Amino acid sequence: MELERIQSALDLSSSLEKRTQQNHGELFALLLDFNNVYEIESEKLPYHINLIDELHADENAHSRIFAKLLRYKENSRFLFLESFLHDLCGFEMNVLNPRVEKVDSCGRIDIPIFDTNYVVLIENKVTDKAPDQNTIAGGQLARYIETVKNSYKRNEEDIFVIYTPKYSREPSDDCWINKDGLSYKDSFKLRFKSISYRDDIYNWLKEKSLGFKDKDIYLQSAITQYIDHLEGLFSLRTINKTMNMKLHDFLKEQLNLQDDNPYEAIEILSQKESELNNAMAQIQLLKVDYRRKIVVEKFKEWKEELKLDFRDLRIVEDDHTTRNELINFGVVITVEEKKFSVLMECDIREKINLYFGISPIYTGFDKYEIPDSLQTILTNNGLGEPEKYWYGWRHTLLSNGYDDLKDLIKQICAVA
Repeated sequence: MELERIQSALDLSSSLEKRTQQNHGELFALLLDFNNVYEIESEKLPYHINLIDELHADENAHSRIFAKLLRYKENSRFLFLESFLHDLCGFEMNVLNPRVEKVDSCGRIDIPIFDTNYVVLIENKVTDKAPDQNTIAGGQLARYIETVKNSYKRNEEDIFVIYTPKYSREPSDDCWINKDGLSYKDSFKLRFKSISYRDDIYNWLKEKSLGFKDKDIYLQSAITQYIDHLEGLFSLRTINKTMNMKLHDFLKEQLNLQDDNPYEAIEILSQKESELNNAMAQIQLLKVDYRRKIVVEKFKEWKEELKLDFRDLRIVEDDHTTRNELINFGVVITVEEKKFSVLMECDIREKINLYFGISPIYTGFDKYEIPDSLQTILTNNGLGEPEKYWYGWRHTLLSNGYDDLKDLIKQICAVA
């Protein structure tokens, strides 16, 4: 009987897998036909230009734009920030002397905001192209919370978390769990808010923009462009109305949706949405795999160059097979009898996110008081953002990453 149950379970698993593959096949065929209709209809759209569209804004670009709006100050008041925190998020705090820090800083928080009595952490998921970044080092939100607690010495009860997905949803439970298995989810119930771009931020910006019609022309232009970009992101532009109707008619026909039976229609659409989300998850995993291949090959190439260019220095690296999302390599240099690592590192979870700088990693010691000679090099090279694992760092591009690293090593060797 036990063998029969095992065999039955295996048969069911195989059947479900085949059904999933069949569903995905049907879904991709539907998307192909849908895209054909979309391309035909999009060709009929009237001329329209939006600078943010043309620059292909990613999540970092959205974060930079949003952070810039939150920094707006008039008569000593941060009007956007106050409204965002109070009206949209429902948080009660006094906006006294806020610092909206550089995007993707302070432990790679998308938008960190520090004020006298509180810290706000904004995790931006406007494109919804990447899953929550939960690793063996802990869930994404848990890591950010602990960075602020440990590196910036802020009390947990003074930290607020805002999650901004494309459409309304909550972060995964794993986001809240740290590397020791502790979850912050319950303790942040009153200091957490999920605010979607489609249902919340877009409408809030439209309402706020009405009060800035007679303000700075560049501010008004930026708000107008950003609202229009969001309308394009959500197919809400007036010029899209005819195209949207054609695409709706296509989906109704293909999915056999009946206008007089909305409950069944929603059930069918929800099923297709689930299938699409499953397929998107696999697509994102494949993209990470291909990004990893690109970076691993480039790092191998650069490491060989490093061995030739700096024969007397000890090469260090993090084996990419142990940390699939984060890899690095570089050298250790002694300056004033203290060891420092000069590293190139890449986080490949969302895109090829490449950065370099000076670090205490691989030295066997915690951070030193950095010598003046190294501080001068950090400043001259724009290597700011000191944090737990870096004395200073900055982003670079894959096209010139090794040249940046090599130049930094040469400068440090000159003072060693």
